[in-house]
Amino acid sequence: MLEREFGFLLFRERVMVRHKAFRDLGSFNESLVSLIPSDVYYSTAYYQHPDLEMNQKGWLGSDVVFDVDADHLDTPCKESHDMWICSNCKETRRGRKPATCPKCGHNKLDEKAWLCDRCLIAAKEEVLKLIEFLVEDFGIKSEEMHLFFSGHRGYHLHLISEKLKTLDEVQRKEIVDYVIALGLDPAEQGLYQDLLDDRFAVVVGPELTHPGWRGRLARGVYQILTEWNREQLMELGFTRGATSQILNERERIRNEWSRQMLWSSFQDKWRINETIWKNIVEKAMSLVALPAKIDTVVTTDIHRLIRMPGTLNGKTGLKATSVALEALESFDPFSESIVFDGTQKIHVGDTPEVRIKDRHFGPFVDETVEVPLAVAVLLIAKGVATPVK
Repeated sequence: MLEREFGFLLFRERVMVRHKAFRDLGSFNESLVSLIPSDVYYSTAYYQHPDLEMNQKGWLGSDVVFDVDADHLDTPCKESHDMWICSNCKETRRGRKPATCPKCGHNKLDEKAWLCDRCLIAAKEEVLKLIEFLVEDFGIKSEEMHLFFSGHRGYHLHLISEKLKTLDEVQRKEIVDYVIALGLDPAEQGLYQDLLDDRFAVVVGPELTHPGWRGRLARGVYQILTEWNREQLMELGFTRGATSQILNERERIRNEWSRQMLWSSFQDKWRINETIWKNIVEKAMSLVALPAKIDTVVTTDIHRLIRMPGTLNGKTGLKATSVALEALESFDPFSESIVFDGTQKIHVGDTPEVRIKDRHFGPFVDETVEVPLAVAVLLIAKGVATPVK
């Protein structure tokens, strides 16, 4: 606590009070009671003088932090529960925000992102993928990884390690580029054409069990061939005949390719051209990489303020909750991050369904209801409800 900077986002003014430092938990709690902030943050960095201006703090190092958020994932549920509002004509619609309002043409549109089980499961899957990268490819120990549900739409993974602490922005960017496969050349991962003579070439590639990106590339291609449906395969460029052959021989492909990747089948049996081959490889890499839209700035910024674990998220009223790595798959944000008891009457506007613990509430449309306090706080914090006395 002594070496971190703290920041507080105030309710009314919506301004950040930062460059705060505390000698102990008691003084920190006194500040919380005095300020009553909506959100509490602390620095990923350690400083000699955390309460001074940035150029006087004396940087000592910084945790490496990954922010994996459903906002950056292309989940289909967003079309049904996310909303946008035109600041000019107040037109409100569900789905992704367009470039301009279709009603008045105004380009200032406010987004209202929702959270649901599907969003958070997608974020959880990316976290599991990230943990695999860090353990297998970087040798990070489980005790150096500290995972927290953000209280909204994702997870924060903190790497607290003396070996990583002094990495600069460029070195942290290298880690990010690796996990999102930025600039990855498949030829450098053992995938290439081997010319046997002037007329004949075979495709050579990595195996499922190979370490690093070689194995990941192979597993991505294997997933496409053994799991994708007819429409998905044809969108990649496979002909109707090749697609039917893959689907009809799927069980054999699963068995044979799990023992050895038969890369030359792409040319010998399915007759794909260079453009289709490129599509397949790019899609395979995207399946096993972290999405390129993850908040890479959080990881590379060595002075970043991040939400403090154990505090409430001002956008939902849910707690930023510590999650044991071995418990991640079973972790339920809508049960284990609830802190409010009791009930509250609220007036709710146009609102998607929300689940709290084992109960579902809504959808609501311009109605007054009495709901558990955790639901009321979430809807009020999201700006879609007001309390009723």
